[in-house]
Amino acid sequence: MVNIRLFRNKLGDIEKYVINGHANTAAYGEDIVCAAISVLAQTMILGINRTLESEPEWSAEEGDLVCIVPENITNEQRTQINTLLETMVLGFENIQSQYPEAIRIETKEVR
Repeated sequence: MVNIRLFRNKLGDIEKYVINGHANTAAYGEDIVCAAISVLAQTMILGINRTLESEPEWSAEEGDLVCIVPENITNEQRTQINTLLETMVLGFENIQSQYPEAIRIETKEVR
């Protein structure tokens, strides 16, 4: 199962997302659920990079991905990044509706 953890601040903004595990809906290299989740998550890193004109803090290894949104950003950048990240969440939720046994989404509040 793929576990997606979204860490939101008190305003509801996503400050970090952590993804780990495997969907196991097909053989390694042929799993469209894992591929879809990976594409969404990695595309957000590219989108944040383009919006900020610098890379967010992130790491990716086999079956694990972490992305942290920088703290020192303008309100305009935060609005743009929120749009990107909420679109990512919509994508995750869509995948979850089709493959509920393969993906779990958790939201945690950070202080």
